[in-house]
Formats: sequence, structure tokens, C-alpha cells
Amino acid sequence: MAKKAGKWRATALIAGLVVVGGVMWHVVSASHLKRTLPVSPQHFSAHTAIAPRPLYAGIVEGFYGPRWSWRQTEQIFSFMHKQGLNTFVYAPKNVPYLRAQWNVPYPQSHLNKLHTLVMSARAHHVLFICSISPGLSIQYSSQRDRQELLNKINALWGIGIHAIMLSFDDIPTTLNAADQTQYHDNLALAQASLVDSMVAREKSLGHHMQFFFTPTVYWGTQNTLYWQTLAKALDPGIPVIWTGPYVLSATITAQQARQVQKDVDHPLMIWDNYPVNDYTYVMWHHPQILLGPVMGRSPNLPNVVRGYLFNPMLQPYASEVAIATGAQYLRTPSAYHPLKAWHQALDMVAGPGAAEALQSFAGANSVSFLHPEPLDPLTANIKAFWTAQTAGKDLEKTALYAEFARWTRNSAVLQQKLPPELFQEIKPWVSLYAREGILGVQVIKALQEHRPSLAASLNAAQSAIEATPDQLSVYQSLNQWFAKALNHLSSHA
Repeated sequence: MAKKAGKWRATALIAGLVVVGGVMWHVVSASHLKRTLPVSPQHFSAHTAIAPRPLYAGIVEGFYGPRWSWRQTEQIFSFMHKQGLNTFVYAPKNVPYLRAQWNVPYPQSHLNKLHTLVMSARAHHVLFICSISPGLSIQYSSQRDRQELLNKINALWGIGIHAIMLSFDDIPTTLNAADQTQYHDNLALAQASLVDSMVAREKSLGHHMQFFFTPTVYWGTQNTLYWQTLAKALDPGIPVIWTGPYVLSATITAQQARQVQKDVDHPLMIWDNYPVNDYTYVMWHHPQILLGPVMGRSPNLPNVVRGYLFNPMLQPYASEVAIATGAQYLRTPSAYHPLKAWHQALDMVAGPGAAEALQSFAGANSVSFLHPEPLDPLTANIKAFWTAQTAGKDLEKTALYAEFARWTRNSAVLQQKLPPELFQEIKPWVSLYAREGILGVQVIKALQEHRPSLAASLNAAQSAIEATPDQLSVYQSLNQWFAKALNHLSSHA
């Protein structure tokens, strides 16, 4: 039953990501370049070894929502180099020239900025892959559409981008009438024909372009006609993206990856949808930041696949916590300990004097769809609190009271000592963290002092927090505790 429930939840989430997420977020110089050899992980390996063999290891900026700024992305390249990550996929969903307007030529000003970004990536030994997503409107059999796609690819080649990901995720799965006739109503055949034609055209131009492919069926473990067609029709040298058994996969095993790689019959690249948080904006309507470590990944998984990419949050600097743990996983997967890596990542990101406060804050923001249990003592402290309350003990001496008081103190430390860029990203959640801490202390004091007259004002304060769009990832546990505590306070009037 639990397994069926999990599959149902995953299916519902997939539908939301593809339909709601995509639609809502859509609303919301070459002469100086040197010709390069065909790209591979070896050419861009950073100073820290990743896995026992060459691996495309890094970040895919593949979320829905505002893209990172040019400056933020360049700073992430520096972070990646220090972490031994060697691959960056530029795939923000709301950049029109890569998705909704894939067939519209890039303005020169935008190409100039992209060129600067590519040069920065190279300086940090990071391979820059640009994703183009034509699937929303392309007619696969149209020679005009194919030429427009080729023109876009060649414009990117001209500024030094020698690796392209052609992406067909989150698109309509029905071909138009002309394509249905041409490709026997087989979406994978249409896509493979298009991609193979781009590979052939680039070779004919003498461009040593590396291609990657994001399929429409990019998750799951059940072999399908779509995958079977790709196995036969798509150029065999092109790596194929896979997110695991689900869009958001709590676990991914080496055995699953081997089987999918066998079914697709292409090199497999993991697109790990952690710590991405775009779905918390458009589905739950309570934006959250996900500050826990990478967990649930098989020790042998990096040895099976050709690449491993982490999809980050809308907040690049906050994403460094989870991605630093992911980099450690890729370096030494058999010796990886999530909590140990997490503490090390928090120490690195926090800087002097803020590590302990950041760890507490991160624990309150460690719950996600993939990992429902927080990495802080909140759950245990809540349970112990009610045991103490039933026994008539001093509630101000409980661990929960101490935790709420610590949240209040820590919020000031985070503001004073965190790197300014990181603090500005997480400021809304730090404010909530402080408010929850202050209110928690007040509620416990009211219970301890038997002051039911305060129930109305405390209820109003909690309602105001619940109405705030941004939420701590432990907000459900907090809301349940506050509801029970305030009900208990009111009942003793």
C-alpha cells in the first residue's frame, strides 16, 4: 500500500511539474576563440578527481523561474572548480531564446554575455554545455525548422560553445499531422531524426560539437516503445539524460541505472533533481529552501553512468550546501557519509563564526519531498515536550524551549556573520526562523504560566506566519505543534 501511495504521489507531482510548473514560470566575439578538440570530461577535469573514471560531473541550471545572474553563474564556476566539478549545463527554463523562442536568433548583446560566461567556465576548467529546447513548437520534419535550429547551434558555436544538449522534456507528446505521417506517430523517432540530422550537419561543417539528449520520457524504470526507439534510432554516441525512477527520486540505485542504460542503449547521465526547489513555488505555494545533503544514492551509481548533474535551487549560493555534499559523494561514493559531508559543507559555506547557527537553520530547512524527516532534533524535541507537559514538568526546561530560544539567537548571528550574498538569498527564511523561535518561546511560557488570556494574540501571530508565502521546510511539524499547544492553552481558560 505504501508503495502504491508513493507512486501516486510521484505521478501527481510529475503532472504538476510538467503542466503547472512549466506554464506558470513561462508567464512569470568569435575571432578571438581557439578551435578546440571534441569535448570530453578529461579535457575539463578540475583539480579534484571525480570518480574512478572520466565523468561529466557538475550542475545543470535547469529549473523553472528566474535564471541566475551572469555574476552569480561566474561565481558558481569558481565554487565548482574548488569542488572538483567539471560540467555546467546552461538550461534555465525561462530564457526565451533557449525554449519558447528557440528559433529566434540571439541578439548580439546576449551572445556577447554568453561568450563571457563560456570564457569564465573555461578559465575554471568547466565544460559549458548549452541546452536548446525546441520541442514546444518545432515541426520535426520541417526543413525550415531544422535550418533555424542549426542556425541557433552555429551561433553558439561561434562564441565558443562546443557542447549542446538538445532537450525535449516537459513538452506536448502529440505530433502534428505532418510529423505523424512522416514518423509513423512515433515521437522518439521524430526526435532522433532531428538530433541525428544536427549531428550530421555539424560534422559536415567541420565542427567538433558534442551532443547530449534530454528525452521526453526522462524518468522511470519501465522500458517503453519510446526508449526502444531511441536505442535503435538515436546516434549511439550521444549521452541520454535520466532523473531516476521518478522526476524527484528519493533513491537511485546502480542496478536501476544499469537496466535503464541497457534499455536505452546509450550512455546515461543522471539529472539529479536535488536540491531544486522550483516545485515548492508553483505546487505547494510555500517557497522553501532545501539545505540538506544529497542522500539515497547508491555507492556504485557514479561508476555506472557517464555523467552526474545536480539541478540546484533558484538560490545559487544556498545551493552550494547540497551540491558540496554531492561533489563529495561523486569523489568517494563508497565512503560517502551524508551527515559528515553536510557538516563539512555547512562549515565551508558559513565562514567564520556562523557554522553552528547555519547548521541549526539548515536543519530547520532540511525537509523535502525526497527526505520527509528533518535533520535537526525538532521531531524528538516535540515528542519529549508533550511527555514533559503530561508529567507536569517545567516546560521552560525542555529541549524544545531551548531550541526555540536558539533559533532567535541564531537569526542574529546569521545576519551578522554569513557572507552577504548568501544571507540576502535566505533572508526571508531567516526572518521566519526568528519569528517561529520567538513565538515558540512565548507559547511555552504561556503554557507554563497558565495564561490562557494570551491564546488569542498568540493564535493571531501564528496565523500571520502561516499566511506568509515563504515557509521553513519543517513548517508542517511546527504548525501541528502550535495548533495543539494553542488549543491546549485555550482549553484551560
